[in-house]
Amino acid sequence: MLYIGIDLAWSENNYSGITLLEDNKVIYSGVVSSLDKVIDFVKRYPNAIVGVDAPLIVKNQTGNRTIEIEFLKDYSSKKLGVYPVNRNLMLKYSSVIVGEELSKNIPQRLGKELFEVYPHATIMNCFHGSVLPYKRKKGRNTEYIRVQLKILQNYIQNVVHGDFYKNIDELKGIKLKHYEDMLDSIVCAYTLFYCEKNKHKTYESIFKVPLLKK
Repeated sequence: MLYIGIDLAWSENNYSGITLLEDNKVIYSGVVSSLDKVIDFVKRYPNAIVGVDAPLIVKNQTGNRTIEIEFLKDYSSKKLGVYPVNRNLMLKYSSVIVGEELSKNIPQRLGKELFEVYPHATIMNCFHGSVLPYKRKKGRNTEYIRVQLKILQNYIQNVVHGDFYKNIDELKGIKLKHYEDMLDSIVCAYTLFYCEKNKHKTYESIFKVPLLKK
């Protein structure tokens, strides 16, 4: 079975990480430079299940969607949060909500083979047991980020086959950021593979909240 994982940028003209898995083998992993290229990639694999780290349906002008509220009930005690998701906030970053545009361009998939996923929750539940702090924040320098990305890379190598390894110590600037996006997209695709492999369970029993529903 084919799985596509997308670490979707919040602007239609920024880079997104994208991965194609065949079962748990990486067929392709890289970055693409626009939403149009993400859509083109997905359309090449009409039988793939697609997992996107981005909001796909945003009806509320302010506040949070129900899914974020449900998520925080289970994960705030574990110090894993989510950004607020509403139209007012997301349209500050772009003229469109990119997840919605992706959904519109492959509408037959929505709710069937197109899902929202959250890499941090997968990493916590499947690998690390707590928040893996590999994202850039105040107080985290580049060397610290490299250490965390090596931990993530090692986790992924234990469950996914294929050629995606890079020497993180050699990556600088945008190349390091792009590799982070690639690893996120692999986790997105792996989330779908994991859920399919454990389909005798519900998504809720695996991740404690309905992460793969809008």
